Amino acid sequence: MRKNVKPLLVDSEDSGQRLDKFVAIHSEKLSFIAIQKLLRTGKIRINEKKSVGSHRIEVGDEITIPTDMQNSKNSKFFTFKELNTDFRNFINNSILYKDNDFIAVNKPAGFAVQGGSRVVNHIDGVLDYFRFDAPYRPQLLHRLDKSTSGILLLSRRPKATRRLTEAFRNREIKKNYWALLYGHLPKTKGSVNAPLGKISTKNYEKTTFDLNGKESKTSYNVLWKGVHKSVKVSLVEFQPETGRKHQIRAHCNYLGCSIIGDKKYFVNFNNKNIEGLGENMFLHARELAVPDKDGLTIRIKSPIPNHMINAFKLFKLPTNILG
Repeated sequence: MRKNVKPLLVDSEDSGQRLDKFVAIHSEKLSFIAIQKLLRTGKIRINEKKSVGSHRIEVGDEITIPTDMQNSKNSKFFTFKELNTDFRNFINNSILYKDNDFIAVNKPAGFAVQGGSRVVNHIDGVLDYFRFDAPYRPQLLHRLDKSTSGILLLSRRPKATRRLTEAFRNREIKKNYWALLYGHLPKTKGSVNAPLGKISTKNYEKTTFDLNGKESKTSYNVLWKGVHKSVKVSLVEFQPETGRKHQIRAHCNYLGCSIIGDKKYFVNFNNKNIEGLGENMFLHARELAVPDKDGLTIRIKSPIPNHMINAFKLFKLPTNILG
């Protein structure tokens, strides 16, 4: 064992985790990229042996992390980076709910959840700022599109991550979205049961109706419909029963409507540009119903964002819509 390096002992709470995620949770300053490099070079070890990040740890395993790397001032090893004003405001003002197991945050439209080749600032990169009093780095439990606003869940401990990931997989977490659409849906209440597949090109990835695609079902309830300067518009509540990528957006497209501001799934309306709406997409993750560890349901609601409130005023929606 290396001198001056005290190993971390794996207990039942952490058992079953990937080694790289365990190290990330217990090393505030190390970026995930740095952790992978330290694992490849054997500087992070499990039971004094070299290992890979995907290795699942067990109770009693001893993990050694070089303290000189943890305290390094080299920026490539540093997780906490200077934040721009938008992200500082997001971190300080976004929490909708917090307990020992998870945090619900209110994601603004235009914020990416995860990074990519052209994405520098994203929520996954600032999760350490949501650690608060917990010993673990929060983990993303699901994703929202960059253009979608509303509730995003972060787990606070490994057991909660496993439990809630399973709850999402088993459709025990109920999701409710609000969207402003061009057009009127065929019924006041209904469901779309249209399988979806992916189309990938060099420039984009899109989800579309595909008879050989994956089962995809979305229920809907029209909250209001009207006409604005000869353009039909609707406010619709959606409950996705499956979790396909861009599912609500693709199903709206399948029905011959599109979400206002959705440039990727736009249906060709004659008067597609309504003055005064701005550039945002009008899809909002309004509410989540989350089972706690005792089986009771926690209901979390996200406030309607300003760009949607402004549209409600423009379209003269009834004031009781917000409830």
